[in-house]
Amino acid sequence: MKTTTKVPLQVILCITLFFVVLTSCNHQNGHDKTPGNDSTGLLLSENSMQADLSVLFTAFKDIHPAYGLYTPADSVAKLYHSIAGTLRQPVSEDEFITRISPLVSALKCGHTQIKHSANYKPYTGDKTFHLPFKVLVQDDKAWVTYHQVEALHTGDELLSVNDVPVADIIRHGSDLYAMDGNNHTFKELFLSEYDGFEDACNKCYRWAPPYRIRIRTKDGSEKAVTVDTVSSKIPQAEPVKEIDSYNGWAVSGATEYLPLRYLPGASLACFEVHTYQYEDTAIYQKAFREIHEKGINNLIIDLRHNTGGDIRVAAKLLTYLADAPFQMVGDVWSRVPDPTKTAFERYFNPEISNSFTQSFKPRDIKTDGHYLVGFRPVFGDLMGSTRLAPTDHYTGNLFVLTDGATFSSGAHTAAAIKQYCRKAVFIGRETGGGSEGCSGGTIQHLTLPNTGIQVDFPLLRLVSVLKHPVKGQGILPDKIIHLTPADVVTHNDPDIKAAIGLISL
Repeated sequence: MKTTTKVPLQVILCITLFFVVLTSCNHQNGHDKTPGNDSTGLLLSENSMQADLSVLFTAFKDIHPAYGLYTPADSVAKLYHSIAGTLRQPVSEDEFITRISPLVSALKCGHTQIKHSANYKPYTGDKTFHLPFKVLVQDDKAWVTYHQVEALHTGDELLSVNDVPVADIIRHGSDLYAMDGNNHTFKELFLSEYDGFEDACNKCYRWAPPYRIRIRTKDGSEKAVTVDTVSSKIPQAEPVKEIDSYNGWAVSGATEYLPLRYLPGASLACFEVHTYQYEDTAIYQKAFREIHEKGINNLIIDLRHNTGGDIRVAAKLLTYLADAPFQMVGDVWSRVPDPTKTAFERYFNPEISNSFTQSFKPRDIKTDGHYLVGFRPVFGDLMGSTRLAPTDHYTGNLFVLTDGATFSSGAHTAAAIKQYCRKAVFIGRETGGGSEGCSGGTIQHLTLPNTGIQVDFPLLRLVSVLKHPVKGQGILPDKIIHLTPADVVTHNDPDIKAAIGLISL
């Protein structure tokens, strides 16, 4: 929602996965020179890593809003001590990040992610290799999608790599990235779409090519193949004929970067809602005016890969869709009275702390072990009643597409639609963001004092408005769609086709 007073950028983008703040932080250099072959000074000393791991774990234990929610506190503590036991000799920054990633992942908070230090330089001793194939990961299995070698084919199921079962590779690769609750759909998307499977091979197993792979072919037979790395510029080995799932649809010329499409001869439209930004509200006004003027009574809202952004913009979208006045955020709380005033203040970015103070107000009310927090007027009353759009409000059938990258305020949108739009039918895959809400509000930067590594660190817990969420899970679709390897390489869109199949055109 647009306001006349600008709220600082750090808070506006407080609950988005890909949030970046262009600020610099001073820190002590922990890249100590060590004996042996390393003369670059790029290996971290044991003392610096142990000290920073202790800072990170203590910050999690004392103030992180997700601590203990999904992983028992004693299990997190046990994992911390286990990781500390591996830090007995100097390693590179990349290796240190790989080793502490399981601790961050164990919090099960998608807004808590690790970033390199400001002075990061790759260590020449860390070798990584390009896999000559990509995969689709679903349900602890992996299938070949794109590939650059003729020994593999789209649709081959990977059974093992270098005699390690694929399920184990997926499990270790999943520890490299955090996600809300017990959700798997984003981690599957990370392993598939963002080359996380290749990262697992490089970072968790440190494999060098060639790779011994056991596969199950599409005809059900099993065989062993050996493949080598190739240049990333080598083209796909298997011809691909792409599918245009919007063939025959008309595209609105009024909605700019948020595509609004119509199926000619049918009262059907599809509106793509991307990560929220200021300009979206003006586009929503144009889109819903056009939808109203065309008499559309079947509308698809595409929230796939909506990773969040300004939640007030999400609330603006709901003003056109909700059945009645609605509440966008269920509640807000923190683990401590003021999360900007703790022993960890010196490790946080003061500008972001100032943004928090301008936008949130601790209410000095403790309930269920939490301290309630309110929005200051400049941010908007997202916990109050929000009125519907006075014109062009949509009242027809509603179909909502979601996937593992529907996250943060994108997932809050899905929760609000599920709660306040009785006609909504959800199609696709479980949202990456939790149905209960997420840890967010303000995303601080915790700079570890010895190594300079940064950790995105949410200060608040934003509870969703969903009355009956499933603990540890995202919004579950009414109709779950499993992608196939062929869907990926041909760009076929079974979600859109499933939505059309539910509509009497």
